[in-house]
Amino acid sequence: MKQFVFAFAVLLSFAPFANSVWGAEKERYENVVLFNVEGSDKGSVVRFDGFRRAPIDAEVVLSDSINCGIDSFEKLSKALGVAPNLNAAKIGDAVGWELGDALTATVEVTDGTVTAIDVIKSDTRPLVGIAWAGSDLPTKSQKVIAESILSNGGRAVFLPKVATEAECDEAMGKLDAFFMPGGADVNPKLFGEEPYPHGSVGCDDARDVSDLLTTRWAISHNIPALWVCRGEQMLNVALGGALIQDVPTHLGAQTLDGKFSFEQVKVLIDEGAPSTYGGKPDHKCMPRHFRVSVLGINHQQGRHALGTEDRPGISEDSKFLYPIINKRFCESIHTSHHQSADPERIGEGLSIAAFSQDGIVEALEYQKNDFALGTQFHIEYDAISQDNPEIASFGNLFFKALIKHAQKR
Repeated sequence: MKQFVFAFAVLLSFAPFANSVWGAEKERYENVVLFNVEGSDKGSVVRFDGFRRAPIDAEVVLSDSINCGIDSFEKLSKALGVAPNLNAAKIGDAVGWELGDALTATVEVTDGTVTAIDVIKSDTRPLVGIAWAGSDLPTKSQKVIAESILSNGGRAVFLPKVATEAECDEAMGKLDAFFMPGGADVNPKLFGEEPYPHGSVGCDDARDVSDLLTTRWAISHNIPALWVCRGEQMLNVALGGALIQDVPTHLGAQTLDGKFSFEQVKVLIDEGAPSTYGGKPDHKCMPRHFRVSVLGINHQQGRHALGTEDRPGISEDSKFLYPIINKRFCESIHTSHHQSADPERIGEGLSIAAFSQDGIVEALEYQKNDFALGTQFHIEYDAISQDNPEIASFGNLFFKALIKHAQKR
């Protein structure tokens, strides 16, 4: 009996230690790009896999399967380099030269702390051009895009405005890949229409010209490229397609034609035609226009699914989008637009890769190229999400694909 009590007491004395070991939450991330180390020694945080951040254990095990000599914290930090200050960047600047080569690693995390890093690959960082967005300084969206490019193994340059083919050659000729962000409406004169109430407003002709030139250059030179929101719309226009100038008005007309039942729609109050993109009404519309959302989808601000498992939204013929997502539907995409590609007037050589459930085009592909994808949804803001790892992982998939194709060049 005494021996039993003694043995039981010994077990109790080891109970806290056993729980901390046996109950430890361990995670293993394979083939992830290391971005940088913030801080020094004690209290340092490593950034990896595009959006993940985790403190480094004081006794972290560092190794490299490619024998590049990274066997200490100091060597790892030096090899990764320093992340640039994007807030100080100007149009025309290339950022990320302070960073070292892109290191791919296996990272082990125990109870939220990095306990082991094994470097398995080293790649030269490709240079990705971010299209001019109509501003003298990089916009918030451009900086978000640049951060995601850097954290996934690339370098970035904020491209200047181009107005001629010669200027376009000069700006684009040094690139390994290209990214076009969202922004203001496209001038409908580019696809043979005039603006109408609720249609195109706040157009920037200089940006339209710059975007047309750079898009056509990227397609003709077959460099890996992503176009987002307005960018996807410009991809369609640049190749001879057209846009739906206002999605709610378009869906309203389809409802009146019988495509949707009134039980499927929500009528949007017509407060009047806006004076500028996102601005207040300039004048009342009389008679008021019939504008609706369908099936609860708010394209102008919110998240919605891209099809369902039973009714896939992604084409089975998709060359680029399907391999990224690896399934034919997506539970949640981030949208903020009132225009979209016209499915009846798709640009030459383009294929529709995805529709939302209300029939709005959500992705276009130029399948003759190695990688040329346009998404109506905003992958860049998903990629930096700190609230939802699933959303962040989804957004970063697109940047990983872009960098991977750029590295092949």
